[in-house]
Amino acid sequence: MEVKTLSKVCYNRFANREFEQFFKDVFGKSGHDHYLTFCTKEKTVRFRAVEKGKTIGAVSLRIGRNVARIGAFVVTKSRRGAGAGSMLLEKCETVAKKNKCKKIWVQTFPSIKAYGFYRKKGYVEEARLEKHWAGKHPISLMSKFL
Repeated sequence: MEVKTLSKVCYNRFANREFEQFFKDVFGKSGHDHYLTFCTKEKTVRFRAVEKGKTIGAVSLRIGRNVARIGAFVVTKSRRGAGAGSMLLEKCETVAKKNKCKKIWVQTFPSIKAYGFYRKKGYVEEARLEKHWAGKHPISLMSKFL
């Protein structure tokens, strides 16, 4: 046996077929309604906040079946607190809803201001992974139902 790289197309074909069988075996029915079956069909969209022609913030959003995940999210240090982050987060939530997502989630460090920002916007901590980042820092998984 050996391990080799696999193209995205081949991975999708294999994973969708095998997950379908997995859900039939485990739950006795098709897995088409389950998120994992469609994890290979996620799409990523990116947004930026612009002020005077200059990008001052950006975020990526991965949209899966019924769930969206906020990826890299950053606002220029000098413009934090000016509303760019709120506008970007609102855009992510709006797009997630339009794509029929029921939930949106993000991972962040509990020790930084972003944690409080998400809590203020209605996100709740669902889990905390201790010593997750670089084997030292905890990560919080936060989510919001849409």
